[in-house]
Amino acid sequence: MRPTEEDFVTAVAGERADITTGAAAVDAAELLRRARELAPLIREHAVKTEQDRRLAEEVVVALRDAGLFRLTTPTRFGGYELPMPDLLSIIVEVGKACGSAGWNLSIDTASTRFALNALPETALEDVFEGNPDAYVISTAHLSTTKAWRAEGGFKVSGTFPWSSGCEIADWAYIPVVHVYDGDEQTTDLVGVVVPMSDLRIERTWHSAGLSGSGTHTVVAEDVFIPERRATPFSLTDLVGEDHRDSMLIQGSAQSLAAIVGAAHGALEVTKAHLDKGRPITYANFERAADAPSVQMWFGEAAHLIETAQLHLTEVGRALDGIPETQQMPWADRARIRMHEKSAQEKSRAGVEKLLDAVGGSAFALSNPLQRLWRDIAVMSRHNALNAPLILEDYSRAVLDVHPAVTLLY
Repeated sequence: MRPTEEDFVTAVAGERADITTGAAAVDAAELLRRARELAPLIREHAVKTEQDRRLAEEVVVALRDAGLFRLTTPTRFGGYELPMPDLLSIIVEVGKACGSAGWNLSIDTASTRFALNALPETALEDVFEGNPDAYVISTAHLSTTKAWRAEGGFKVSGTFPWSSGCEIADWAYIPVVHVYDGDEQTTDLVGVVVPMSDLRIERTWHSAGLSGSGTHTVVAEDVFIPERRATPFSLTDLVGEDHRDSMLIQGSAQSLAAIVGAAHGALEVTKAHLDKGRPITYANFERAADAPSVQMWFGEAAHLIETAQLHLTEVGRALDGIPETQQMPWADRARIRMHEKSAQEKSRAGVEKLLDAVGGSAFALSNPLQRLWRDIAVMSRHNALNAPLILEDYSRAVLDVHPAVTLLY
């Protein structure tokens, strides 16, 4: 019997016995089980999620009740603070049911980890004290954002497009804001965390795929940020490829898990479709699954998606226990990014094979396969998973050819 995605994630989760929270010990496999049990509900609301251009409230409540919004919340606040391999496994499981749900979960887990590495303890207390399930997004737009020093803090104004999950979020982490003195930009920068109630949302997200991710525009209009929720810093010159941390690579790994999960979901959907025993039009096969061509196409798709999972598993292994702010050599970062590139490409290629195996009926709006296909097409084009740039950088890294311009992560 061929190994399944469940074999991969159960094996990883089973190796980790206890994840200690502020109140009790939680088995990582239990969290994986909870995610798996939510799949029918998430699938049931996938159409509503897409039509409403945000995660259905029923899904939001279910994810929160299952504790899946505290996967990376610090244990001192009652969270689980999962290691990377366990974290990726759970996001995969949610992504199988709905690409947008997996993507939104990855936004919260990654944004929380970003905030933990950048914000003072006072800010973390404001976000998580008494609310370990706080949903956090991270968003930025340097060219439109300004901060002015004010008594006791900063005043921030800016427009932040591409803010996935903003309508279900409690807080927004804005990592880099230029500080101004009047109309003059200074050399200072500040990172801040803002309650979503202080921000305005413009519903600008109209997309061919990942429609339910709620990737709308967030606007800050002269919002006061107290010092306790801000981190002033200076931008260090990025001299030399080895002077980088892995923060964005780790964030994109969590997004990647949603992509690989959606590919696994597409495989399940296709298998269920073929199990119905429908014939092939203009052929004498009473059951499409009896056709050798369909069998080979499905088998090749399954192998591509399994290969994507193997690349994702290697990413999780390579990042396990590595602090996001720890400097990582260029060659190591390039290698991990290359695995991320390969995982998203194999996911896409596998789903394309599934579409060929199913035929024209795969594109009926009633068929969830087409939605997962569209979601993967959009997710895999995220700039942090930019395949041509990643390949270019990896090629130079393995040859030790230092370019004039490099990736900034």
